[in-house]
Amino acid sequence: MRGDFAAIAPTRRLHGLPALLLALAILALDVLSPLQGAVAVLYTIVVLVASRSRDRALTVAAALFGAALAILGYVVSHLHEPLGSPAMRLGVSLVAIAITAALSLRNFGALERQRQADQRYRTLFESAGFPMWEADWSAIHERLQQEHDPQQLVEFASRHAVVRDLNDAAADLFGVSSRNALIGGTIYDHRTPASQRTLGNIIRGLREGQTTIREETQFRNRGGALVDVILRVTLPPDHDGWKRVLVMALDVTQRNLTQVRLDQAQAELAHVSRVNLLGQLSASIAHEINQPLSAIITYANSGKRWLSREAPGAIEVADCLDHIGTNGKRAADVIARIRDMSRKAEPRYERFALAPLIDETVALLRRDLQSHEVGIVISAEPGARFVQGDRVQIQQVLMNLMLNADQSMAAASSGGRELRLSSTCHGENVVIEIRDTGPGIAGDPEALFASFFTTKAEGMGMGLSICRAIVERHGGRLTAENHVDGGAVFRFGLPVGTNEGDRV
Repeated sequence: MRGDFAAIAPTRRLHGLPALLLALAILALDVLSPLQGAVAVLYTIVVLVASRSRDRALTVAAALFGAALAILGYVVSHLHEPLGSPAMRLGVSLVAIAITAALSLRNFGALERQRQADQRYRTLFESAGFPMWEADWSAIHERLQQEHDPQQLVEFASRHAVVRDLNDAAADLFGVSSRNALIGGTIYDHRTPASQRTLGNIIRGLREGQTTIREETQFRNRGGALVDVILRVTLPPDHDGWKRVLVMALDVTQRNLTQVRLDQAQAELAHVSRVNLLGQLSASIAHEINQPLSAIITYANSGKRWLSREAPGAIEVADCLDHIGTNGKRAADVIARIRDMSRKAEPRYERFALAPLIDETVALLRRDLQSHEVGIVISAEPGARFVQGDRVQIQQVLMNLMLNADQSMAAASSGGRELRLSSTCHGENVVIEIRDTGPGIAGDPEALFASFFTTKAEGMGMGLSICRAIVERHGGRLTAENHVDGGAVFRFGLPVGTNEGDRV
């Protein structure tokens, strides 16, 4: 309350003193002039001067003081005269003073309601959790009468859409630390083609008489980052030639990014479904191929036995039959491994020899490695012969890592392509390391293990993520890093196999 009285006192002095001096001057004029009370109506001016303070008490006091002075002037000038025109003029003056005071007080009520409405608007404007700003587009409104080229009009609007006020949320949206950085300027410093099209649509809508326009657009903030927003532009009834244009924005950047990721995930899931179908088809094809392969091996062995009885001297024919049988068996083994990998079965954690698994995996990939002229170096410590885990799943991890290494070296010079696979014993774990001589890993190596992250145009981004999940189910951790001598290194650990009676 003390603050209110401190604010009111200077206002009363500012308007009360001129009103008092004016009232005394009117009294002197009323008493000394020959106008016989007509001057008393000027006390309404005293009321109006006092009302400029917007202080009810001062206004009422000025009205009462003016009425008292009007009566005093009548008494001094016409006390001993019979009632007549001076008394009538006094009555008119008193009525005028009363009406002026009443209208001033009523105006105070309207001004107070307006002030409260403005305060509510300001509170809403400031506390809104979404960006809002008020702009002055009067220059654009005037330009509409002169410019008929839409493109030129948009260019002009970009430079003359002046921000009158904005809240803190809008300042954050535009990437500025203070609202004052935008007030009096324009928000179109970093335009995009989308924002230019949107501005043209808004101007066209306002020109056609629309008072509310909704548009989704994209612009760059002061930091250069792209921001997706939904704009709601409102033209208030008292816009006075577009001097007040209210704009509200909803930041939908994260929503759009999420939608993009969702679309990508759906596309990748569709790809996974096709790959799964292909896997099922591969198992069926493998089964069908296995039948003629078995027949080829059987006929080769039968032919060799027949040859040994009927023509034992046909050594070259026998050798050909040996090759047919050996390669048929090798093809049957490859098909069997493909069927094992495609079969959906529960994991079987057992002890198995690591070296034969590596040899089988290399045999499956040998054609790809040879076509890219990739040399293979395999080394193993004596204590790292046996591991514990699911043989098929570990082969899947090895195959994926070796394929990735092969593909990363495809662009390297043929003379330096080498894949090194080593296994060492560290306490209770066997650490398997696969190193290539490719270009290495660009960026954060951890990003490689994120689902649907891929650096290959035809990749799904699921291979390394699945490999890490498999290794973690075995109690290990799959990591990646760049080697100091170039290329990338992938490393994971498996429990040491200790039961000699299990599978070898």
